[in-house]
Amino acid sequence: MEVNVQEFIELEDCSILAIKNRYKAVRRALNRFKYKKSSPEEREILVEAMQRYKSLAIREEKARIYNVLLYYYFSSSPLTDKQLMKLFNIDRRTVYKDIDRGVKDLTVILYGIGGIELLPEEESQAFIKAKLQEAITKKLTEEFGRR
Repeated sequence: MEVNVQEFIELEDCSILAIKNRYKAVRRALNRFKYKKSSPEEREILVEAMQRYKSLAIREEKARIYNVLLYYYFSSSPLTDKQLMKLFNIDRRTVYKDIDRGVKDLTVILYGIGGIELLPEEESQAFIKAKLQEAITKKLTEEFGRR
């Protein structure tokens, strides 16, 4: 059976909003796991996703990101951002970037193609909106400057 990628994509809602909602859902699930408030089923799903992520992380040189997620969410006594900074000898901003990248990777693992942002940033609605606002602001500034 031949798989048509376009048909597969159309089965999933891959809009920016849907992807962001999935990303937020994964982050909430990770926080529930961290604070031991998740259901056994949810815990099992997250542990399995992390096992898949581990093999992906090794192949794609994302070991630090995997380890940051592991220590931040899955450790029996989760580490704080300051502890992670010292452990990995990285900046606080890098800790949060790694967490964000890891959550995005987990979203793809859990949702498949429904977790991938398919539009390049330059074509995304947020980027276009920001550019339009920038152009309008510039035009208004020029107009008011003339008066």
